[in-house]
Amino acid sequence: MNPSKIVSTPLKLQRGITLIELMIAMLLGLLVVGATGAIFLSNRQAYNATETIGRIQENGRIAFELMARDLREAGATACGNNLPVANVLKTPGDTFSWGDGLRGYGGANAAALAPFGTGAGNRVEGTQAVELRSSAGSNVTVTKHVPASAVIHVNTADHGFKAGDVLIICDYSQASIFEMTPGGAVLHIGHNTGNSSEPSGGNFCKALSFPVDPDCASKPKDGKQYGENALIAKLNSTIWYIGHNSRGARSLYRRVSGQAPEEITEGVRTLDLNYYLPGTDYLAAGAVPADRWGEVAAVRIGVELVAAEGALRNREIAGTDGQALRRQLAHVVTLRGRNP
Repeated sequence: MNPSKIVSTPLKLQRGITLIELMIAMLLGLLVVGATGAIFLSNRQAYNATETIGRIQENGRIAFELMARDLREAGATACGNNLPVANVLKTPGDTFSWGDGLRGYGGANAAALAPFGTGAGNRVEGTQAVELRSSAGSNVTVTKHVPASAVIHVNTADHGFKAGDVLIICDYSQASIFEMTPGGAVLHIGHNTGNSSEPSGGNFCKALSFPVDPDCASKPKDGKQYGENALIAKLNSTIWYIGHNSRGARSLYRRVSGQAPEEITEGVRTLDLNYYLPGTDYLAAGAVPADRWGEVAAVRIGVELVAAEGALRNREIAGTDGQALRRQLAHVVTLRGRNP
């Protein structure tokens, strides 16, 4: 190529990008990056909200399933349903009352098993609770019963009972509730009278017959004799309630008499309980007559669940609308022993 033929562009005609063009390009780039970031954040928030809703529903499922197990067994014995029950405890009280099977507590009603307080495991002020009574599973059977000496001979020394425990013994015809007293041998369970430091206060009568004779304390009688293979089990009281957890939030708690509170699932803020009486409708605890708790055939459970995050899981998660993620769930449980 002939160098003389090369045509060069004059420097005055060569132009670069102006400052205005550069600023416009940067602005367009920022708009694209901003739009992409907004879409990413929106998708991330939607994903978190969906995942959180799934966790809320799982917490609700756990709460309903475990509560339902206890509710279905309220008032049940190993010997059958609707048996007459002789309660010979000196202080039967709410905790050890048997015939009711369950008892509801309104937000202002105190419960011995779940006292109000601000510590971990304490019941939240103003929230409802329900206490259930049933016999624990047992393979302890009677081999011999001597009513005159108030001693029951049993089939195993590994029964797990100790003096002061509240027990229930039953056969096909009736059941009896009593406090265990020393029986003189590991295969013996006593049901004698006497004082006790336990909540039940001991037995005012050693006779286990139904109905309980109100003069039994002053006029002792031998009473009911249980035959071979009658069953003996520990009587449990279980309460479900909303409590403060150790992370500064609320959880659903379960507590069995004699044991520490057990946290079941987090994020449950309220517990709404209504009780069905045949011939009426679902009633709040305060509307159920005191003498009709034994007729309650079903319980409607309502819970409000709130999603939480953070290291302590005590900050509420917001949904795509900026509001805290909350869900209201409901479930109905029927009592097995009170339905056809």
